[in-house]
This record gives sequence, structure tokens and C-alpha cells, in this order.
Amino acid sequence: MTKQQKTNAATAIVSAFCRTISKKEQQKREVRLQQQIETPFEPVFRFAVATDIHINEDAPFRAERLKEMFASAYDYAAKDASHPTLDAVLFAGDNTDSGSQIQYDILLETLQQSLRKETKLITVMGNHDHGRTGVEGYRKNLDDRLDKHDVVGGYHFIGLSPLPNDTWHTPKQVLWMAKELRKAAKDDPERPIFTFQHGHIWKSVYVSRSWYTQASAYLHPVFARYPQVINFSGHSHGPINHPLTVWQSRYTSFGAGTLNYFEMERDIGDNTVPAGSENAAQYFIVEIDKDNRVRVLPYNILTHDFFRTLPDSAQQLIYFVENPADRKTYPYTCARKKTDSAPRFSQQAKAVVENVTNDSVAVRFDQAQAEVCVYGYRLMLSAAVAPKKTIQRKEIYSEYYFEPMPKTLSCTFDGLQPDTAYQVRIYPLNVWRKAGAPLSVSFKTKV
Repeated sequence: MTKQQKTNAATAIVSAFCRTISKKEQQKREVRLQQQIETPFEPVFRFAVATDIHINEDAPFRAERLKEMFASAYDYAAKDASHPTLDAVLFAGDNTDSGSQIQYDILLETLQQSLRKETKLITVMGNHDHGRTGVEGYRKNLDDRLDKHDVVGGYHFIGLSPLPNDTWHTPKQVLWMAKELRKAAKDDPERPIFTFQHGHIWKSVYVSRSWYTQASAYLHPVFARYPQVINFSGHSHGPINHPLTVWQSRYTSFGAGTLNYFEMERDIGDNTVPAGSENAAQYFIVEIDKDNRVRVLPYNILTHDFFRTLPDSAQQLIYFVENPADRKTYPYTCARKKTDSAPRFSQQAKAVVENVTNDSVAVRFDQAQAEVCVYGYRLMLSAAVAPKKTIQRKEIYSEYYFEPMPKTLSCTFDGLQPDTAYQVRIYPLNVWRKAGAPLSVSFKTKV
């Protein structure tokens, strides 16, 4: 099968499982979700998920971020009187930057300093781990098993490592996953089953259109047989406070972020690695209670705190799976597009021009507001007088992935005509690219 045939097959299969529901039903599930988040929650099991650590001897801050990940997870657990334990930690691949022995030595030293005896470490390889020492280096330093099915505290964790220099999984691996899932579901059909691999399932979580496992067309229907599957993946470096980092169709998927740098989907301009993208270090703390409810807590290592629902909000961001085995309770469906309203500018919001020359201008504006997320902005430059034809169009990120999120943003237009009147309209966009009413500013270039 050619790569194009694989892609076509993945498209058909994934699309078939992304069945939408009515707006009314989606709203009902979102109300239920908020009620569940606000109810008391007493964990009986807790684990952390990190990915794309990229340990590198030339970037010592990456090992320091990993140490902080462990320290913050243990500190959080210690505050829970009912279950003051971190039971497990998952690494979803790209543990090292190039698979060299010196990088494994740094990683092992970090683990020796950070990992406690009561915590089970479960890892898989990523494409970067297939570098210098390859499979043998991973086997020697981390785990002799490339694929693994571990049971910790009664919960099943099933992981797959990719083939060298790729994110492909063989048919044999897919069949093995199917067999292990049958075992886990037979053990307890109501409990969540946690699966993980380096590459996303294509067209599932944020950035999975660009970075995904080539075996998506085969793994997706295997996972889809079991609604209790909660899958974690990495590879893309997408921000974990993006609303689409969680995705539910026939099962639940999470993009696990990065301890290294951000990378975005190719949908705001063509800029997938925005300025400041190296300021990224985040992971999940996952908790389960006695009723099999699961909550996933995104943590920002750089701010030493959990993410907020919105940058200016005091409310903690929590992803919640009320009943993993019941698809009818899923709130993170494709139908969120129907309920997520467009962002809006406040009545006090302003746009001003700066550094006006005879052929350029910088436009600075206040950020818009949203119920879920202001993803970015579309800026339209046109003549200030009729026929007001659009001359330039630009799109920029809102920088929602930074905390604190900047209060204002700026965008520069070049190549303008001297002594000419222009207008810029600024449209706020949500994650579905739904645009709100614009903010506008007019100006005239210098002679």
C-alpha cells in the first residue's frame, strides 16, 4: 500500500467514527460536564503523562524541566490526604533528542534523582529515540520491551513503540494491541484502559492533521471497539491547553503536549512554530476515582501551576471523562463546533497604529474575549475609501498558549503606498476559525 493509499484509508476510517450529534445534545453534555467537574472527587489512582522530552547534552534545561515535572507531580500528590501517591508515569516517546548514549546517561541520572520507588515508569520509543543507539540503546537503558502491557493498581497500560525513523506500527503490532485490549476489557469492562504511542491518530487531537502515526487507519478501528480506551500520544508538540487536545469519537484521545517547544497546526497563516515557541514545558496529571471517573489536569512547568480555563480566569482547566465506557456521556465531540461561539471584542477594546512610515505600519490591538479560547486573528488591510478592496490579509496567533497571555498584540504591514489612506479590520477567531465582529482602525501613510 502506498503512502497516499494509507492516507486515503485513514481519512475514510477516522471520518466514519467522528459522528456528530445535535447542538442540543452537545449543549446538554457540556452542562453535565461542568456539573461533574464541580462535584467532589477523591482519587484512588494517579499517574503523570509526559512526552517529547528530547533530552540533549547541549540543552541542559530540558533535564531540569523533567526534574520539575517529577517534583511538581509529587508535591501535588502529597497534598492529597486520601491518596498521597504518584502511582505511575508514562513517557510517550522522544525521550531523547537523538538516541545517543550520553543523552540516555543524562536521562537515567535525572530519573535516579527524581523517580521514587512507589512510582512505576512506563515508556515507549519515539522517532527521535531511533537515532544513534537505536532500538538497542532503548532496550539497554529504559526497557527491554518495545511494546508493553503493564497493570498497575488494577489499571491497564498498553504502549506501542514505532519503527525506526518513522511513526509506523506493523500489522503484527496492531494485532498485538487488539489482543491485549481484549484481555484488559475482559478483566474489567467498566474501567478505563490507557493506551499510548508516540504519533497521534490522524485527524483526532490538535496538530494531528500534520503529525500522526502512519498506522492510524489500522489502530483507530482497534481502539474504537472499546469506548473505555483513553489514548495518549505526542510527536506534534501541540499545546495542551488548546481545546482540541482532547477528542472523543468512539473512544477518548489526548495530545500530551511537550517538555520542549510548541508546534502548531498549519492553519494560522503558514507559521507552525511561532515566536517564543521554546517557552513550552507541560504535562498531564491523570486521576481516577472509585466510580471510574477520570480527570486530566494540564500542568504548566514554566509557571509552576495548573493551566486555567482562560488566561485571565481563576478557574483551573480540567478535562473530565465521566464514564469512559459510555459514549453517550462524551462531551468532547466534533459537535463542539456548533456550541463554541465566536470571540468578541469588549466595548473598551481599541486598535491603534504605531511606527507609521511611507510604506509600512504596525497595528496594535487589545485581545478579544471568548468563552473557550481566542485562537487567533485575521487582519484585513484595505483602502480606506471605496471600493475598499482587500490589499493584504494576515493571520496571527493570540498566544493563548502563554501564561500570562499578552494583553495586546501587534502586526506589521509592509509594501504600502505613500500618502495613502488605509483601513485595517481585525477579526477574532475561535479554534474552529469562526470569526467574531471586527475591530477596525484607519490611518494614512507618510508622504
